[in-house]
Amino acid sequence: MVVATKRQYHVEQLPKPRREVKPKLKAKPKLASKIKPVILVVLGFMMAFLVVSRHAMIAENHQRILELEKELDQALKRNELLKLELAASEDLRRIEEVARNQLHMDYPDQTQVQFVELPEDDGQQEQAEVAKHQETDIWDFILRLID
Repeated sequence: MVVATKRQYHVEQLPKPRREVKPKLKAKPKLASKIKPVILVVLGFMMAFLVVSRHAMIAENHQRILELEKELDQALKRNELLKLELAASEDLRRIEEVARNQLHMDYPDQTQVQFVELPEDDGQQEQAEVAKHQETDIWDFILRLID
């Protein structure tokens, strides 16, 4: 077997120039790129709030409408009862019955009745005097303007 002899070579090795690895500077995110997602999230929340608030207002209005319809039904029922009561109270027999039983009223005696005589022509006579007075006032007014 043949083996090569070891020779020692002295080779001067120069240091390899090393590249300095500079840490890569991360590009600073622009202000607009930071604000844009925040604005979008805020707009999303505002739109969601708007939708929810509209539905809440619709629900409140619907509840109020239901309450008003109930009040209207009650008022209509009460109105019908009052119409029936009014129709019953217009009956003369019913009026007499209430007057006698509840108010303890009775027909007056002859001693309680007084007859009063009123002049019949007073109303017509007063109207004629007022009309005559107005006519003379107008003529007097015109005559005063002419003089």
